Amino acid sequence: MKAYQRSAIKTVQPPQASEDALAIALFGLAGETGTVLTHYKKQLRDGPADPAFRVRMREELGDVLWYVSAAAHHLGLDLDDIATANLSKITDRWRHTPAEAIPFDGGYDDHEQLPRRAEFVFTLTKNSNGRETSVLTRDGVAVGDPITNASHIADGYCFHDIFHLAYAAVLGWSPVMRSLLKRKRRSNPETDEAEDGGRAIAIEEGISALVFSYASRHRYLDGKNHVDNDLLDVIHGMVAHLEVGAHRAADWEKAILTGFTAWRALRRLGGGTVYFDLDTQTLTVAEPDAQTTPSEDGPHAREFKDVVTRLHRVKDAAYGNSWKRRGELISILANIARKVDRLANVATAAASTTDESALDTVVDLYVYAVKYQTFLADSDPALAPKVLPAPADETIWSDGPEGLERLLAAADLSCLDSDQHEPIADLVNPIENTFIDLEACFANLDRPAPPSIRAQHAAALADQSIHLVAALKAVHPELYRRFVKTWHAN
Repeated sequence: MKAYQRSAIKTVQPPQASEDALAIALFGLAGETGTVLTHYKKQLRDGPADPAFRVRMREELGDVLWYVSAAAHHLGLDLDDIATANLSKITDRWRHTPAEAIPFDGGYDDHEQLPRRAEFVFTLTKNSNGRETSVLTRDGVAVGDPITNASHIADGYCFHDIFHLAYAAVLGWSPVMRSLLKRKRRSNPETDEAEDGGRAIAIEEGISALVFSYASRHRYLDGKNHVDNDLLDVIHGMVAHLEVGAHRAADWEKAILTGFTAWRALRRLGGGTVYFDLDTQTLTVAEPDAQTTPSEDGPHAREFKDVVTRLHRVKDAAYGNSWKRRGELISILANIARKVDRLANVATAAASTTDESALDTVVDLYVYAVKYQTFLADSDPALAPKVLPAPADETIWSDGPEGLERLLAAADLSCLDSDQHEPIADLVNPIENTFIDLEACFANLDRPAPPSIRAQHAAALADQSIHLVAALKAVHPELYRRFVKTWHAN
């Protein structure tokens, strides 16, 4: 970069006495950027038939780089330094801190450490005036005082301790939780005062309120993969003098999104059990036990269940247990990952290859997610009754078609008979986010998240997939009818 800038500035024309050299460089940068866009516009309009397109783009991007170099020169900036600073910035924004570097209390005794794994319960009650009050407990013991919304509207802020749990799980930092759980690092008076004391607690509460205000203007972050840089910059400024200031913007973004995913679940369920895992940086709200009795289905739901049953029996007869033969990570998650990765490319355009349509991809994802639940039920005797009824014999539910068909019969597929559906693009993002949460369960291969948490993510993938099937059915009815007709014929 230094060598390029040295060569480039030799070709900068000396400005006239009345000219603003920086303005000329900036106007030139804007003009060349417009030229780049114009060439790409023509490529979009005319198609990729022009063999000289890449050559022209190389030339125009080179002109952009020249004007960037000229502007830097007139500002007294070094292009190499600009590039280095930019790499540092984007690393902070997009690369997470490794999990093993998260805890700030590894050298302290257990009673001064945040718990590595814990189970919390949020219980929602209403008083005689109809005010919502949330009580947080761990092992039946209250954690802090009951919390109301402290607002004229019931906006769910009474569950805001979930944000502190998210900061603790993802960042390994929460002076609020340290205080509530009596885990302050009193053996080090300086740390106790500066990191776990009243000022740090006030800062964390301020961040929670700030982020909640931001989220309330963005559908409480439902369907969002990122938060605005401006918000992250403000947070970084608030915590720069604290130990958590060492974390990257990407870490804060993950903590915020994790907290609001859990918060939305608590609000929807009216409270619930939360599984906290610092080792895997996850926070999971337990969903109600799976329904195992047949549901009341509409005609499209019945048709879909029949088609998927036929499809699965054909594939099970052909491939047997190959879907799980090499285990959970190498076989099952790899199969699911392949389908999730295809969604962004195929779902919005309903694109097809010679052997797989967009609908095929989503249906396969649904089937894998359901079968994954049967696999987890087989691996954990405590989980099995919550997923499937306990067998009278030594039935292995993930072998053969019976386990899938039991869950399929009980599944609520009413969305297939509804006229209402969300935009396809809005349904793909939550699927990708759920799979990211599922991947995070294996961040520590020696201590993966419990099967119950993995099963919840699998159930969420199945539910999200069926809603995407419903949207594809509404937007591309011919594609759906062709899919149904194909498997009805088998």
